[in-house]
Amino acid sequence: MKKKAVALISGGLDSILAAKVVMDQGFDIIGLYCTSAFSKSYGNEQETHAVKVSRALGIDLRIFDMGQEYIELVRRPAHGYGKNTNPCIDCKIFMLKKARAIMDELGSPFVVTGEVLGQRPMSQRRDTLQVIERDADMRGLIMRPLSAKLLPPTKAELAGQIDREKLLSISGRSRNVQLRLAERYGIRGYSAPAGGCLLTDKNFSAKLRDLFEDKVAIDPNDIRLLTVGRHFRIDTGVKIVVGRDNAENNVLLSLAPYGYHLFMPHDFSGPVALLSGTPTPGLKQAVGRLMITYSKQTPGRTRRIQFADEVFDPGDPLPISMAGMKRVGADS
Repeated sequence: MKKKAVALISGGLDSILAAKVVMDQGFDIIGLYCTSAFSKSYGNEQETHAVKVSRALGIDLRIFDMGQEYIELVRRPAHGYGKNTNPCIDCKIFMLKKARAIMDELGSPFVVTGEVLGQRPMSQRRDTLQVIERDADMRGLIMRPLSAKLLPPTKAELAGQIDREKLLSISGRSRNVQLRLAERYGIRGYSAPAGGCLLTDKNFSAKLRDLFEDKVAIDPNDIRLLTVGRHFRIDTGVKIVVGRDNAENNVLLSLAPYGYHLFMPHDFSGPVALLSGTPTPGLKQAVGRLMITYSKQTPGRTRRIQFADEVFDPGDPLPISMAGMKRVGADS
């Protein structure tokens, strides 16, 4: 009977290579792919690089939704953020705790990660790797095969359960060694580094900070809304989101039932908009004027807005520099 090991699989090259190195020592890998509302593929996990590459390598992959607990972690990470709103150290600790439960269930000797010493300035320094082990309560139980020879031996290495000499000594930000290994193993279809995490995106992070400042209770629908549209903050508790194309309009329509007020073009082709806050007459006019600002003008034709059972003429297009209105995120 083969030995089993749990591996965190992101779909990126490093996590796949780490799993493959351990597989080559006779272990069956049970992969864990952690998803959240901050994943670009959220709700469509079966189409991710993690699923496809795991399937190609014969890895049994479990998908775990980190849920509301992770949203609260992102709001207040104990170890702070990276460049944007990415809480990389706390994120790794969180995932390792979930992987530890599977490790104990299967009687595995360790959890495999694709971490490379010195590759990332926040979470993959030697000192932070030790912090992660400590705070995840996994001292000696995290196998980092790509950099193992540069790190203290794990309990499994000391016990002879895995051959340290067959592990690697990669460090730094260059990916040349990994790319050569991928070619040797025939591994393809992996994702770009950090390509699936919205928290590393500057524009998304600006919108998320604005949301955290404005709203106490946040759920995945609030997060999904941040991924589409032009966002305008008028006041505390009042935000307007205007669609940029048909695909975004459809997303806004799907999110409207979750606490937002829906505005639609009545007799012209244009964007859908959502309003959070009380739809006062002034706010309705502001929403409508934004909608016609971002739609094409038809000479001699008045563009009207549908709100609930009401149809109204919002007036002239709205100057985006209007006093009291703040655009959130540079891509707005």
